[in-house]
Amino acid sequence: MGQMSAQAKIFTDRLYACTSPRFSPYFKENTRKKKMVLVFTQGNPDTALFQSYFDYTKNMFQLLEFDVQSVQVIAGMRNKQAREINDLQTSMNNIGSSLV
Repeated sequence: MGQMSAQAKIFTDRLYACTSPRFSPYFKENTRKKKMVLVFTQGNPDTALFQSYFDYTKNMFQLLEFDVQSVQVIAGMRNKQAREINDLQTSMNNIGSSLV
């Protein structure tokens, strides 16, 4: 509660196998940073409420050599569904397209 979902936690835990004991990727000289977008959803309408956790998560992925392109916070989900948020789909499509 108040952190990543179980599925996201399993994903991040599996990344450990890709790191050396010094927390850098194996075969670093042949590796390109992988682009990533972090998307957080929450019921509370205050997008800054969990900012310290968002920053922690972003820093963790940057430590693992991911190129975090964007951090998106979709707030106020307690009172409405994602499809009811104006321009959310367009915004997410644009962010996804920027990764390719």
